[in-house]
Amino acid sequence: MRRFVLALATLPLLAACASSSPDAVPTLSPQPAPTETRCPGDGKPSKVIWPKDFPQALPKPPDATAAVPIKTDLAGLKIVRFSTRTSLRRGVLFVISAVPKAGFTLGRGDAEPSEADAPWVYGNLRGTYRMAAKTDCFTLWLVAVARQGVLGTSPLLPTPTGSPSPLPFAP
Repeated sequence: MRRFVLALATLPLLAACASSSPDAVPTLSPQPAPTETRCPGDGKPSKVIWPKDFPQALPKPPDATAAVPIKTDLAGLKIVRFSTRTSLRRGVLFVISAVPKAGFTLGRGDAEPSEADAPWVYGNLRGTYRMAAKTDCFTLWLVAVARQGVLGTSPLLPTPTGSPSPLPFAP
Protein backbone atom coordinates (compact mmCIF):
# COMPACT_ATOMS: atom_id res chain seq x y z
CA MET A 1 0.00 0.00 0.00
CA ARG A 2 2.82 2.36 0.89
CA ARG A 3 4.41 1.83 -2.55
CA PHE A 4 1.14 2.59 -4.26
CA VAL A 5 0.74 5.89 -2.36
CA LEU A 6 4.36 6.84 -3.10
CA ALA A 7 3.86 6.07 -6.79
CA LEU A 8 0.71 8.21 -6.89
CA ALA A 9 2.48 11.07 -5.14
CA THR A 10 5.33 11.09 -7.67
CA LEU A 11 3.14 10.97 -10.81
CA PRO A 12 2.58 14.75 -10.97
CA LEU A 13 6.33 15.32 -10.62
CA LEU A 14 7.10 12.86 -13.39
CA ALA A 15 4.47 14.42 -15.61
CA ALA A 16 5.94 17.88 -15.06
CA CYS A 17 9.41 16.66 -15.94
CA ALA A 18 8.20 14.77 -18.99
CA SER A 19 6.17 17.59 -20.47
CA SER A 20 8.13 19.65 -22.89
CA SER A 21 7.33 23.03 -24.13
CA PRO A 22 9.41 24.77 -26.77
CA ASP A 23 9.74 27.79 -24.49
CA ALA A 24 11.17 25.72 -21.66
CA VAL A 25 14.16 24.48 -23.65
CA PRO A 26 16.99 27.00 -23.92
CA THR A 27 18.28 27.42 -27.42
CA LEU A 28 21.88 28.07 -28.24
CA SER A 29 22.67 30.34 -31.10
CA PRO A 30 26.12 30.40 -32.66
CA GLN A 31 28.27 33.26 -31.48
CA PRO A 32 30.47 35.10 -33.96
CA ALA A 33 34.18 34.45 -33.58
CA PRO A 34 35.98 37.29 -31.81
CA THR A 35 37.82 39.58 -34.14
CA GLU A 36 41.15 41.05 -33.23
CA THR A 37 41.66 44.77 -33.40
CA ARG A 38 44.12 45.83 -36.07
CA CYS A 39 46.71 48.13 -34.55
CA PRO A 40 48.97 50.71 -36.23
CA GLY A 41 52.13 48.87 -35.18
CA ASP A 42 51.21 45.42 -36.49
CA GLY A 43 54.04 44.12 -38.67
CA LYS A 44 56.23 47.24 -38.41
CA PRO A 45 59.96 46.79 -37.73
CA SER A 46 61.36 47.10 -34.22
CA LYS A 47 63.53 50.07 -33.21
CA VAL A 48 64.89 48.30 -30.13
CA ILE A 49 68.66 47.97 -29.85
CA TRP A 50 69.55 45.70 -26.95
CA PRO A 51 72.23 46.89 -24.51
CA LYS A 52 75.57 45.05 -24.69
CA ASP A 53 74.68 42.99 -21.58
CA PHE A 54 71.61 41.53 -23.31
CA PRO A 55 71.73 38.47 -25.54
CA GLN A 56 71.62 39.97 -29.03
CA ALA A 57 69.60 36.96 -30.27
CA LEU A 58 66.71 37.90 -27.94
CA PRO A 59 63.73 38.56 -30.24
CA LYS A 60 62.54 42.16 -30.49
CA PRO A 61 58.79 42.74 -30.73
CA PRO A 62 57.41 44.42 -33.86
CA ASP A 63 57.02 48.22 -33.71
CA ALA A 64 59.00 48.53 -30.47
CA THR A 65 60.25 52.00 -29.63
CA ALA A 66 63.88 52.62 -28.65
CA ALA A 67 64.75 50.79 -25.41
CA VAL A 68 65.35 52.95 -22.35
CA PRO A 69 67.58 51.44 -19.63
CA ILE A 70 66.21 51.44 -16.07
CA LYS A 71 68.72 51.81 -13.25
CA THR A 72 68.64 49.15 -10.54
CA ASP A 73 70.46 48.69 -7.26
CA LEU A 74 71.05 45.02 -7.95
CA ALA A 75 74.43 44.30 -9.51
CA GLY A 76 74.11 42.15 -12.59
CA LEU A 77 70.44 42.93 -13.23
CA LYS A 78 69.75 44.87 -16.44
CA ILE A 79 66.29 46.17 -17.32
CA VAL A 80 65.03 48.09 -20.34
CA ARG A 81 61.61 49.47 -21.12
CA PHE A 82 59.91 50.30 -24.37
CA SER A 83 56.42 50.32 -25.88
CA THR A 84 54.64 48.97 -28.92
CA ARG A 85 51.57 50.13 -30.81
CA THR A 86 50.28 46.56 -30.80
CA SER A 87 47.85 44.61 -28.64
CA LEU A 88 48.88 42.61 -25.59
CA ARG A 89 47.58 39.49 -27.36
CA ARG A 90 49.90 40.10 -30.32
CA GLY A 91 52.79 40.61 -27.89
CA VAL A 92 52.12 37.31 -26.13
CA LEU A 93 51.80 35.47 -29.44
CA PHE A 94 55.07 37.03 -30.59
CA VAL A 95 56.90 35.89 -27.44
CA ILE A 96 55.62 32.31 -27.46
CA SER A 97 56.44 31.85 -31.14
CA ALA A 98 59.67 33.86 -31.65
CA VAL A 99 61.53 33.23 -28.38
CA PRO A 100 61.80 29.40 -28.64
CA LYS A 101 62.69 29.68 -32.35
CA ALA A 102 65.65 31.90 -31.37
CA GLY A 103 67.00 29.19 -29.02
CA PHE A 104 65.62 30.47 -25.71
CA THR A 105 63.74 28.22 -23.29
CA LEU A 106 60.50 29.72 -22.04
CA GLY A 107 59.53 29.21 -18.41
CA ARG A 108 56.06 29.16 -16.91
CA GLY A 109 54.56 32.56 -17.63
CA ASP A 110 51.49 34.27 -16.34
CA ALA A 111 48.76 36.12 -18.24
CA GLU A 112 45.86 38.24 -17.12
CA PRO A 113 43.51 40.46 -19.12
CA SER A 114 45.85 43.47 -19.08
CA GLU A 115 49.32 42.03 -18.41
CA ALA A 116 51.55 39.05 -19.11
CA ASP A 117 54.96 37.74 -18.05
CA ALA A 118 57.18 35.34 -19.95
CA PRO A 119 60.39 34.20 -18.19
CA TRP A 120 63.16 32.61 -20.25
CA VAL A 121 66.60 31.02 -19.97
CA TYR A 122 69.44 31.27 -22.49
CA GLY A 123 72.74 29.65 -21.56
CA ASN A 124 73.80 31.19 -18.26
CA LEU A 125 71.36 34.10 -18.66
CA ARG A 126 67.85 34.28 -17.34
CA GLY A 127 65.32 36.96 -17.99
CA THR A 128 61.72 37.88 -18.52
CA TYR A 129 59.46 39.86 -20.78
CA ARG A 130 56.77 41.77 -18.88
CA MET A 131 53.95 43.29 -20.91
CA ALA A 132 51.18 45.61 -19.73
CA ALA A 133 48.34 46.75 -22.00
CA LYS A 134 47.49 50.41 -21.60
CA THR A 135 44.94 50.45 -24.44
CA ASP A 136 43.86 47.94 -27.09
CA CYS A 137 46.77 49.05 -29.28
CA PHE A 138 49.41 50.26 -26.83
CA THR A 139 51.54 47.88 -24.73
CA LEU A 140 54.32 48.76 -22.30
CA TRP A 141 57.20 46.28 -22.07
CA LEU A 142 59.95 45.61 -19.53
CA VAL A 143 62.70 43.16 -20.35
CA ALA A 144 65.02 42.08 -17.53
CA VAL A 145 68.23 40.05 -17.89
CA ALA A 146 70.56 38.62 -15.22
CA ARG A 147 73.29 36.01 -15.09
CA GLN A 148 72.49 32.63 -13.45
CA GLY A 149 72.82 32.93 -9.67
CA VAL A 150 72.62 36.75 -9.50
CA LEU A 151 69.04 36.72 -8.27
CA GLY A 152 68.86 33.22 -6.80
CA THR A 153 66.48 30.66 -8.21
CA SER A 154 62.90 30.88 -9.38
CA PRO A 155 60.33 28.08 -9.63
CA LEU A 156 59.02 29.78 -12.78
CA LEU A 157 62.27 29.39 -14.71
CA PRO A 158 63.55 26.10 -16.04
CA THR A 159 66.84 24.99 -14.54
CA PRO A 160 69.45 24.03 -17.14
CA THR A 161 69.92 20.26 -16.94
CA GLY A 162 71.90 19.46 -20.06
CA SER A 163 68.84 17.64 -21.41
CA PRO A 164 67.57 18.61 -24.86
CA SER A 165 64.04 18.63 -23.43
CA PRO A 166 62.65 21.85 -21.88
CA LEU A 167 60.54 19.77 -19.49
CA PRO A 168 61.75 19.93 -15.89
CA PHE A 169 61.30 16.18 -15.33
CA ALA A 170 63.09 15.03 -18.52
CA PRO A 171 66.13 12.74 -18.21
